[in-house]
Amino acid sequence: MEDTDRQSPPVEHDTAQAPRIRTIDPSEAVTGVAIVLGILGGAIGVVSTLFLSGASSVGSWIAYCLIAALAGGSAGIVVGGMFGAIFAVTRGITVPARSDRQG
Repeated sequence: MEDTDRQSPPVEHDTAQAPRIRTIDPSEAVTGVAIVLGILGGAIGVVSTLFLSGASSVGSWIAYCLIAALAGGSAGIVVGGMFGAIFAVTRGITVPARSDRQG
């Protein structure tokens, strides 16, 4: 099967005249903040379970801590993803559109 996709030639930029601007992909911001807040949420879930749980045995505490870590971690990932997306949008970072598509 023949590859029919056309590729545009690479664009050369004059680095001596153009200022260097660091561009961050929005997915990097979303992923980074989600990971940090997910870890933080999981830790908060475990610590709060240790202090507030009325478990009668060690096995119950381990089960409660596991559930709290999963719940806190997933909540942190969701909130972190939302904050990461907000940061990326407010900074004006956009993914460049592909110029080789027709439509």
